[in-house]
Amino acid sequence: NMPIQIQFRRGSSAEHETFTGAPGEITVDTTNNTLRVHDGQTLGGTTLARADAVTDMTGTDYVVAWQSPTADNNYTWYRKYKSGWVEQGGESTGGTIILPIQMLNTHYTVTSGLYYSSGSSWTVGSIRPRDVTSISLNKANADKGWWHVCGIAA
Repeated sequence: NMPIQIQFRRGSSAEHETFTGAPGEITVDTTNNTLRVHDGQTLGGTTLARADAVTDMTGTDYVVAWQSPTADNNYTWYRKYKSGWVEQGGESTGGTIILPIQMLNTHYTVTSGLYYSSGSSWTVGSIRPRDVTSISLNKANADKGWWHVCGIAA
């Protein structure tokens, strides 16, 4: 059996700049030894980066998982970074709050505030780490509170 050979349309960088490929078409830029992806509209298409042209990301931290606050998740949110650092928070009517992301240990930072329906005033609430999975918010006479936890995730 003869192997199947696939050959893409190709041309120089100058030729690509005057060419609009079909949507989803891939072409080869023979000047820069790169691929270009076309959308049927953009002249020259979009050049894909070669591995030797990508910035070294060693030592760079970035978000690898997140949750946006919605009614379905009780307005909790989080951002988890490649390094293991996590920021998470939300709203609460008090009591035990189960953290969306478990913490590595109880050496994490907790902040909170309280809302009152009698006006726009708010104050820092009484909040403390309970363990690696939850915190406790004492809202006293407030209508609800907000909380924020940051530290290293498990």
